[in-house]
Amino acid sequence: MGKKNPLVPRNRQNCRLAEKLRCLRIHRGLTQKQVASVAGLDESTVRNYELARRTPKSEHIGRLAKAFAVKPESLMRFNDRALPVEQFKMLWEIAEHYGFDFGYGDDFAYMAPTSDYFITSLRRWVHAYGEMHKDEESFRDSYELWKDEFHDHFDKADFPDIYPDYDPLDNGAARRWTSNKLSAALKDARNSAGLTQEQLAEKSGISMFTLRSYEQGKRVPRQKQMEALSEALDLSVAGLDFHYYGSPNQAMHYLFAIAKASNLTPVENENSEPILRTNGNWAEWAFVQLSDKTEELKKDPAPATQDEFNHWIATFDPLSEEESAKAHDAGRLRTDAFNKLPPKA
Repeated sequence: MGKKNPLVPRNRQNCRLAEKLRCLRIHRGLTQKQVASVAGLDESTVRNYELARRTPKSEHIGRLAKAFAVKPESLMRFNDRALPVEQFKMLWEIAEHYGFDFGYGDDFAYMAPTSDYFITSLRRWVHAYGEMHKDEESFRDSYELWKDEFHDHFDKADFPDIYPDYDPLDNGAARRWTSNKLSAALKDARNSAGLTQEQLAEKSGISMFTLRSYEQGKRVPRQKQMEALSEALDLSVAGLDFHYYGSPNQAMHYLFAIAKASNLTPVENENSEPILRTNGNWAEWAFVQLSDKTEELKKDPAPATQDEFNHWIATFDPLSEEESAKAHDAGRLRTDAFNKLPPKA
């Protein structure tokens, strides 16, 4: 076995957050000692956070955000190395719970907000991105800070799936959300596969006691168990992985990160409506497929059709050999597009 490279961080999420903390401190013209003083932390703690030696505690996130005059949501830990299949699942979850439609034309596909909050927020994003794009070298840092500081007003009643169980610093809310979603999805997937609990336990190598606790929403599988269940149920690696995005403001910050990883660009369409458009990569084919599938569901909202749609969401992998071939045949995976891409959003 080769030696572990000590220069490569174990957790890319921690590294990304460390980079952001350092950039924010430098942009604000602060020393580590000053940040520690404002945040009420030890200077060594701030130093360790910037070096990715430690992950900020949830109660420290709010303090650090206050020290940098940004929103706590901007200091979330996003896995910017998430696979396209995971990014697709996250985009679908945001669309489902916060209000986005999918569509496409000849040149690109897109997701368009349907709620007032996200229409307004995305329009602000389009403007900020457009200004940065005029001179990326000069304005990129200011644009990133604009995203870190971003927040807007919203009506809780517009997002019944999220409220009242929300607190940006309450890890329990996220655990409750994901465990409930996983519980329902796991039972549905098992029933669709025609398996009993005993059969799934045997096929996945997971004990009956543990499997039952997952289906009852008492526990969430670790990565190894999640992979075993996905394989036993013939789902994608993200099929049973659910994410909690919290308030619309927090969801917007997740959208900033996912759009950058998925290479989506905030623009206005021909009707001057804000959208997130694709740029000829895997997301374009995924959005085309998703748009067609949702239209089919609207025409036939029967339970059986809904079950088929849910199964498709759980099994779809935009970079599988089959889907990549379909995307190329449809002209939706264009290698020449990558030579003309705008800066990542």
